[in-house]
Amino acid sequence: MDLRQLRYFVALADTLHFGRAAALLHISQPPLSRQIAALEEELGVLLFKRTSRQVELTAAGSHFHDQARRILASVDTAVRSTQATERGERGALRVAFTMAAAWSVLPPLIRRYGDQFPAVDLQLAEVLPRELNDLLISGQADVGIAFPWQRPPGLEYRGVFAEPLCAVLPADHALAAKADLTVGDLAGEPFITFPAATAPALHELVIGCCRAHGFEPRIRLETHLQQTIVNLVGEGLGVSLVPQSLGKMQLPNAVFRPVPGTPQVEQGLIWAAGNDNPCLAGFLAAAQAFVA
Repeated sequence: MDLRQLRYFVALADTLHFGRAAALLHISQPPLSRQIAALEEELGVLLFKRTSRQVELTAAGSHFHDQARRILASVDTAVRSTQATERGERGALRVAFTMAAAWSVLPPLIRRYGDQFPAVDLQLAEVLPRELNDLLISGQADVGIAFPWQRPPGLEYRGVFAEPLCAVLPADHALAAKADLTVGDLAGEPFITFPAATAPALHELVIGCCRAHGFEPRIRLETHLQQTIVNLVGEGLGVSLVPQSLGKMQLPNAVFRPVPGTPQVEQGLIWAAGNDNPCLAGFLAAAQAFVA
């Protein structure tokens, strides 16, 4: 028994007419009759009652009709889903992101991709920047969203989002009410920032920004998470320069202030050049459309 015989049988069972079934199948009647006879012989049952005037399903034929239609529907589904998987329309995509992305580029990008590829299982994991390269190289993540920084050979990068740094200050700080705050105003203030080993790109950007405005930041505390930085600032332990999108936190004891002359903080997609997950191409395309 093969799928062709099942399709022939279903066509005949649907029409109960050899001529109409043959026309639907784009064959002549003799090969249709031979295949039906061969199918009945293999099953060892009579599927049709044939007279000179009509064709009817037997009880066994009616039962087999239901089963055959289910089988063919399953085969068609398997074919379509396999082709969709090859096109990246089905499957799973593992996205690793740093905390800054969660407050900026990640939500709109995930929404855009999810709308375009609703059948893909998106698996999100928040990681520290220093962990990202290993996850991508080992294949534990398909794509990362993070700041650009030194990457080993084999990893690709594409920028998708940029925003300026802003100052975050305790709400009761004297500078919080200053209308024309500058980076230079922060000179001498205790800074809370990231360790260079955790987020080297952002660490260098903040330090470089301070140096460009004529002072070396006095770092009081270093912590791995930006949310922790903002919280500690709100507790009055220092000030910081952070990506502007973190202002969405809206902590009552911390205020965010724009500062002219701060550099742009870029975030982008990082992936292994040898990654063959078909879903990755769709994600990269969605990101390109997001940038546009």
